[in-house]
Amino acid sequence: NMRIITIATAALLALSSAALAETTISSNWSLDTEVKATHMVDAETNVLTINPEITYAAMDALDLTVGTTFNLWEDVNNTDITDEMDHMPVLELGATYALTEAWEFDASMNYDLEAGERSDIKLVASFSF
Repeated sequence: NMRIITIATAALLALSSAALAETTISSNWSLDTEVKATHMVDAETNVLTINPEITYAAMDALDLTVGTTFNLWEDVNNTDITDEMDHMPVLELGATYALTEAWEFDASMNYDLEAGERSDIKLVASFSF
């Protein structure tokens, strides 16, 4: 069953890379990677993605990020990671500023390198308690 193979693969990748989930490159740079397996119950589809993201701690309260998402495998169109080489990636850009431990401001947008266009810029203020 393909669903079991997908879930097992995602679990194996997650467990094998758990120690590398956040890799410090230097005092201000880090690499964060997420592998995600998604199963849509009603549609009976499976997708396995990987999202590498580089973070730069510009100041104590300011983090800048750039990342992208690749489809490792999906059964919707029978695609895999090799299909990602057929087009330019979409960059996911972000900035997070922590005003206090409770107040945080985020700005984010995507930039499609192939189309040469950016998405809508999203600004979010959050208060955690």
